[in-house]
Formats: sequence, structure tokens, C-alpha cells
Amino acid sequence: MRILFVFIGLLMLSACGGSGNTDNNPQPAPTPPSIGEISPLFVSNGIQVYGQQDAVIGETVGFVLIDENNQNFSVDWTQISGPTLDILANNSKTIGVTPSQAGNYLFRANIQRSNASLAIDINFTVSNQSSASASVMLDHAVTELGNVSLHVHNAENLQLQSIEWTQLAGPLISELTEQDDFLFFEAPEVTEDTLLVFEMSATYNNGSQASDLVFVLIQNTNFDRNGLFYSNGYFVTQDMHAYNSDSPHKQALESCVYNNQIPATPTCTFADLPLIGTQTTTPTVEDILDRTLVSHDWMGDRFRQYLEGSVAGQDMLNLLRGVTAIVISYDVRPSFYWSATGAIYLDANNFWMSASERDTLNDQPDYRSDFGSDLQFSIFWRYVKNNAYYPLNVYPKNNRGPRTFYDLEASISWLMYHELAHANDFFPPNSWSNMDPSTTPLAYFRANGTNSDILNDQYPLTSSEMHALADVRFGGESATNQQRNYTAANVRDFFEPDIAPSFYAYYTEREDFATLFERFIMLHRLGAAADLGILANQNNNNYQVTWGQRNRISHPSLAARTIFAVEKVYPELGDVTSLLNNLPSPKAFSFGSPWFETLQLDQTSNGFEFNEMPLDERKMRLLQQQNYPHHGIQLKIKD
Repeated sequence: MRILFVFIGLLMLSACGGSGNTDNNPQPAPTPPSIGEISPLFVSNGIQVYGQQDAVIGETVGFVLIDENNQNFSVDWTQISGPTLDILANNSKTIGVTPSQAGNYLFRANIQRSNASLAIDINFTVSNQSSASASVMLDHAVTELGNVSLHVHNAENLQLQSIEWTQLAGPLISELTEQDDFLFFEAPEVTEDTLLVFEMSATYNNGSQASDLVFVLIQNTNFDRNGLFYSNGYFVTQDMHAYNSDSPHKQALESCVYNNQIPATPTCTFADLPLIGTQTTTPTVEDILDRTLVSHDWMGDRFRQYLEGSVAGQDMLNLLRGVTAIVISYDVRPSFYWSATGAIYLDANNFWMSASERDTLNDQPDYRSDFGSDLQFSIFWRYVKNNAYYPLNVYPKNNRGPRTFYDLEASISWLMYHELAHANDFFPPNSWSNMDPSTTPLAYFRANGTNSDILNDQYPLTSSEMHALADVRFGGESATNQQRNYTAANVRDFFEPDIAPSFYAYYTEREDFATLFERFIMLHRLGAAADLGILANQNNNNYQVTWGQRNRISHPSLAARTIFAVEKVYPELGDVTSLLNNLPSPKAFSFGSPWFETLQLDQTSNGFEFNEMPLDERKMRLLQQQNYPHHGIQLKIKD
């Protein structure tokens, strides 16, 4: 059966903020009728094994395990023989790998049931007779109701004319979205672990074709439908686990921080999972990794690499004292901090370094993509270091080269500085020594308030227009006629005289506080300057700037606010006033300068022409430049 699709254009990444991505407390829906079934390769001790045992170089190979009696089990995959492959979802019931060498391969699934252990061997052969011209990345498991993304990797130096998807097995997915070479859909509710199978057929401009099968396991999940995450539209992967299996906090991490059973008002106290700063003022990398929860072990590996190798590493060890846990997962999008658990939740897209690691991630567009799309202006932003983008490079999905550590550091640092500013706003360093172990993070916050509240009282942002526009751009409020008529020049007149570090600072006092710290510490520690630009959306193909500024954080009008935030978050930095005075001064962009030609402000022209960029890079730079910070989502808590 051929499936009809809804086609949409390229969506812009959206601003952070908002109050959840689904209606609260969606009720269980009946499982859609099955479109068909496929037979397992074999059954061993009640475990059905699905997959393919013959492939060619470059073709993705996947295997799925399902208990025919719907009993729960855990699994650990290992490779026994054949050229070495990266099994990056080794604790998942579904794995996918992409062999680059021909040969005979043998995998072993070590299965643990409540009352027994068993091992299942699975072999497959990879031929070098021809390379796969197009493959679907990647066979994987997903929690029911969770978002699914599939990507077609085009290995040929040919232009794809069309991609067609055919569902072969599993409950009928009626709403599918194609976006370029991606397929997106929402997993259905199921009553038992259920296999979806799709066939992808690609046609090239020269008339040649390619095809591939992909397996997606929909995992039956026991939700608390009034719980903390379910009621906010989060359907947590069942593959979450403590990165360090011997962590003394393993049980608390796995039960208190990120799962589908956490109640609406969390009950875990600081006795169950204390703030790191209440246990040690000098945490080591291992102390931090003992508090790290991941969906894939490679995420913890990269986190370790970052903490050990980054110039910002010691800052992060100190700032992480203000959290109970660090969550890194493929289904966290966007990153956020939540006072209900005291944990930070990080989008694993910031951590990948290899193509195979990137394949395990979810590419679902942010649900806030269209917020404020009817406004006449855009506010671009970026980090710049040594008169170049920071991160330096962009990485189109079909480019399967590695990401550099330099760019990894850039991607992670500003995000973590921001999220940890939130953490140390809610649980500041001066609170750690007298924190009652019997209280919960949420109860502590409600009883004590935050420093961002004080900032808002003492140094409030004054532009009511910018506050209202932020509600549109980041919170999804409908724009009024007046707001739709604001020009870029109007917005410049609202923003420039005020004392905000960014447009996003107007969304909430929490984001204002965290952005002040983030912009300061990125410039102080990493020499990364933040650029802002206000641009007209209409008749502006060259992206000419109505107003722009570099190093706004150094402007004297922001000094008192910046010093307040930095001293509260990170008192160990010392004399913040002196540090601020030593930062580079703000620099204005010339009116009408093309945004993409303002990297080197000290030169009249840097020879950079946006229109000379490759198309993929051009698109990605444009997406990066919008003021979409990928953090700060506001989640609801029920009383």
C-alpha cells in the first residue's frame, strides 16, 4: 500500500519558551489498525528477532527484539566477530549499524529477564558487490506517543528527484510529514511492543533508483498520565540509564529525574538526590559523571571529553554544584532546566562528534517553529571568535565527516553556561550549606524564591513593547495588528535604549538573568563575543542590518545588572567589576551593513559573500542566526 503524505516547506527553527508541546493529559487513544505484519528471522526462548541478514557496504542494518509474551527484559549488545562496528544503542531493544567493510558479522544480545539470563547470537553478511546509494538512518526504538524522525542519507553524488515511503508493517501511521530528506511522525499508542517497518524508495534525476528498509520499535510504556512529564507532553525513552553503572546515585538518578512515572509534584527530596554542592565543593569529573543520566553511553563519553578538555571545564565543575543531575538524551529538544527536579536536561545534538553518533539523534523540528512568523522583523544573533563564527563550521546532515572538538566546545559551552545560570539562580552557592535534606527542590524554590526575582525588582527591563513581542516570538502568543505593523526601525527604538542583553531576555526574568551570565562568561572565559542584529523581513534579500551591536554585555548601561547576576551565580570569579571593565567594548554595526559581512568589524570588507556559500551551509547559517536559543522551555507543575 502506498501512503499519501502531507508536504511542507523548510521550517525555521523556533525560539525557546512556551508552555508545553501538547495538550495536558492527553487521553489514551486506541491503537490504529495494523497495515500488515512481517515474520521474525527466528524466535529464541520466546524472543522474536527481526531484521536483515544480508546487506551491502554503506547500507544500514538493523535488528529488533520483541518478547512474544510481552514480558519485560533488558539487553546488552556486543559484537563477537567481523570488522568493528559502533553499537551506539547497546542497551536498546533495537539497534542499527552502517557497515563500511564487507564481511561476516556476529552480534550477541545478552538478555536479562526477571528470573533468567540468556544470550542470542545474530549473524549477517555484508557484500562489497555494490555500495548502497541511499540508506535510512537509523533503525531504533521509541516510546509510544514519542516523536520519530528518519533521515535518508544519499551516498551518491547525484541529485535526488523524489523520495517515497511505504509502510509495510505495524499500526497505520496516518499523519506523516516529509521535509526534504526527512520523515517525521508521532508514534501511536500501543498495548504491547510493536514493530513498524517502512520501505524508502529514492529516485535520482538520471532515472536510477535506490531503496532501503527501516525498523522502528514502538515500546509499550507504563505512563503516569497525571505525572510531571506526561502532563507536559514528554514521553520519555525507556533507554535512560545512569552513565556510570556503579554510581552510588544510580537508583535515585533513574527514579527521580527523567522517567514516565515521576508524579506531578515530585516527591524525591535532597536526601534522595542531593545537590552536588551540598556533598562537595570541589567535584571531580567522576563526581559529575556519577550524576549523569543518558539515553546512549556515547553521550556520557563526549560529556567526559568536554569536561576534561575544554577551557571551560573547571567552570562547569564548579557551576554543576548547583544541580542534582545532568540528563543528556536524544529526545530532549530543546534543552532546559527544571527546578522541580533540580536537574538540567541537555539536547544530545550538542554532543555528537561522529556521523554514527549523530545518526542516533532525533531531528524533529522544534514545535515552536512558526511563533511570530507574521512579524515584520527578525533579531539575529551569533557568537563570534577571532572574527569568525563560533562554532566555526556547519555540518549538513549528509556530510558524514566528524565534528571538531573546537566546534563541540562552542556548541556545549554557551548552552551549559546558560542552563547552569538557571540552576544557580534557583539554588545559589550561599544556600548549599544549610539546605534541609528532607525538602524537595520544588518546595525549596517555592519557599525561598530566586535571585532573578531580585534582579527584576532592582533592575527591571522597561520596554513593555519588547516584553509583549517576546511573548509572541518565544511563547506563541498571537501577534496583534499593531505588533504585525512594527518595523525593524520601531523595534530598534524599543530595544536599543533599554538594558537587556538580548531579545530573549524579555521572555522571563529567569531568561534575563541567565543570559546576562552566559554572555559575560562566554566573553570572559572563551573570548566569544555575542552579536545582535535587528533586520527587516521584507525586501531584504541581502540581510541588511537596521541596527546591530557586538559585545552588548559590556555596555555601561548593563553593568549593574551583569555584575549582580555574575556575583550571585559564580562568586568565586572574584572582582566582577574589574573583569567586566577588562572586556572588549561594544561595537556598533553600520546601518545597512549585510549581516553576513559584519564578522570582521574592524575592516571595511572581509571578502565574505553570503551568496557564495554552498546552499546547505547557507540554510544552516540562516537557521543559526535567528534568535532561537534552544533552552529555557517553561514546563507546568500541578499543585
